[in-house]
Formats: sequence, C-alpha cells, structure tokens
Amino acid sequence: MKIRLCSNTTTGKWAAILTLLFIVLMSLKLSTLAMHIRLPLPTPFIAVIGVAGFIVGVVSIIKNKDRALLTLLSIPVGLLIIFWTIAEIAVPH
Repeated sequence: MKIRLCSNTTTGKWAAILTLLFIVLMSLKLSTLAMHIRLPLPTPFIAVIGVAGFIVGVVSIIKNKDRALLTLLSIPVGLLIIFWTIAEIAVPH
C-alpha cells in the first residue's frame, strides 16, 4: 500500500482543503499578526469548517478507501476540535 500526499478522489481533496483552510485561518486568528489583520470570521465558524473537513474525510476513507496523507490529517484535527468543544461545554470557565 502506497501512501500519497494528496488524494485522487473528490471527497479526499475536499477534506484536505477544508482541513488546511481551518489550520490556516486559526493560525492567522491566533498569531500576533491578528492585531493588525482582523479576520471577519468568528472562531466557531472556523471550527465548523474543521468539523466539515473531518466528516468529509471520514466519508472519503470509508467509502473510497482513501489513504492520502492530507485526508488522514483531517481525522486528528477534527477529533481535536470535537473534544475541545465538548470540554468547553462540560467545564466552562
């Protein structure tokens, strides 16, 4: 079995795009550059993009047996978002 970096399937490409978009937007939002550049997107909306990438990635892995690295990246990123959200709801500060 050979693991590729980018997927050949459409759902795998969408999972990779959504996951990378989540990573880029959150890193822009949390960086020191955010003081000068204001993103008009709220953080929960960016998290929804990451969860959508997770769902599309799971569908691509189950349905198409996709094993591309960027598609597999959507799984831990999506799980991190989901667990973080559950923790914020369970133990608010």
